[in-house]
Amino acid sequence: MVVSCPTCYLLIELTNKSETEKRPIKITRKKPELLYALPRLIARLPPKYPRQEELDFAQKLYQIEAGYSGEQKVDRYLELLELPKSSIILTDVHLALFPGHTFQIDTLILTEQYVFHLEIKNITGELYFQTNPHQLRRVLPNGEETIMECPLTQLEVARVNLQSWLSKRGVNVEVQSQIILPSKNATVKLVPPNSPILYLKRLSIFLREMERGPTMYNVTQLKKMSELIQREQTDYSPYPLCKYYRLDANLLKRGQLCSICNSTMSLKNHKQRFCKKCNLVEPNNYLRSIQDWFMLISGSITNKQCRNFLQLKNKDDAYYALNSLRLNKEGKSVATTYYWPKGIPFEPKKPPR
Repeated sequence: MVVSCPTCYLLIELTNKSETEKRPIKITRKKPELLYALPRLIARLPPKYPRQEELDFAQKLYQIEAGYSGEQKVDRYLELLELPKSSIILTDVHLALFPGHTFQIDTLILTEQYVFHLEIKNITGELYFQTNPHQLRRVLPNGEETIMECPLTQLEVARVNLQSWLSKRGVNVEVQSQIILPSKNATVKLVPPNSPILYLKRLSIFLREMERGPTMYNVTQLKKMSELIQREQTDYSPYPLCKYYRLDANLLKRGQLCSICNSTMSLKNHKQRFCKKCNLVEPNNYLRSIQDWFMLISGSITNKQCRNFLQLKNKDDAYYALNSLRLNKEGKSVATTYYWPKGIPFEPKKPPR
């Protein structure tokens, strides 16, 4: 049955007043990289491409959007609560258990009474947590059924990984964890007894019960734990997506794409492009097109590659396009190679400065 008793990361340290004081907190969460990158991949892919049914990028994008929406909903819920003043909340934690093996934590709450891992599942429909084999069967109101990886298994693997990661660094803690269901349209129909699954509306009651437990960690220990996690965070990067998804980059459309229909635009003059399909005239958008290259095709670009991908007339036009973005570069003259600045996210209308 479902437990019914009693989401970049952010460090919250509240003001130094009495130990019993509680205050609301503000949480921020880094937007998933793929929320911008996947639409650009979809825009540049042809209507038909190899492994289309297997990859199903539109469905991947929908799942990421739903997941992020659920995490934000939990964040807003937590912001309305009053946690102990020494509480620390970390979001979207990525850590390496060992080289080549990383794990992710949606939300981690550190308090003097507990270390609490929240695995947020923004799933709708009737949910059947099946065993032998462990899997989740979801049934929508229209009768459509989907088999998913078991969230209970994911939760336990992440919990054990975090506990092991901390232990290897001399921090011995007991990590508690719960699956959080933020959607009002989720109904758990079948679940193993005493499974750690919680509807969002019951989270505040659950946390209050946990606060009644004994003090396990002092403020200094909490800060050290948080600083350790922050210091060893790993950057999640799926780029370039063609390599990540094993796609042939030659499949992608070249040139500047129309902002309405995603067709390749023709060069109208040295400042504008023209879409024959929409009759739309737009200014040259070097930023979006060059971002597409870095996100989808390669981590570096040359003048020749820029000319070919942006469909420019000559090397001078490519030189202007590349240098208008203040990219990092190595080499001189025609041998120059350009790189996207490290730490600058791929976002529309935000050239690196």
